[in-house]
Amino acid sequence: MREKENIYARILGFCFHILLDVMFVFFILEGYTYSYNLAYRLFGDLPATVMSTQTMRVTIDEGSSAKQVADELKLKGVIDDSYVFMARVYLGKYSNRIVSGTYILGPGMSPDQICRTICGIRSEEAS
Repeated sequence: MREKENIYARILGFCFHILLDVMFVFFILEGYTYSYNLAYRLFGDLPATVMSTQTMRVTIDEGSSAKQVADELKLKGVIDDSYVFMARVYLGKYSNRIVSGTYILGPGMSPDQICRTICGIRSEEAS
């Protein structure tokens, strides 16, 4: 009887280790997928809505932070994700260059085009 219990314990332990390995692989793959999608949205410079011709007026108040601007753009539907846009603003070193005013923006514009517009940069050579 003791030998039978020992075999069951080994089988149960083996199954538990297999389950842990499968969960580990699952979490690794999920982490990779999330990281890839985040990097693609951040560095891909893709508009919120491809081929959209819709435009709207967006007003940026004096002294607005990058977060406030990103939240306003998200609220108006110009961007999909305010956190990805904020990361784009900080990585592109646009955060201290945002100029207050009223702008015509749309979801068909890329994040880089939006950043250049709200920073008053006219040329393609941003930075």
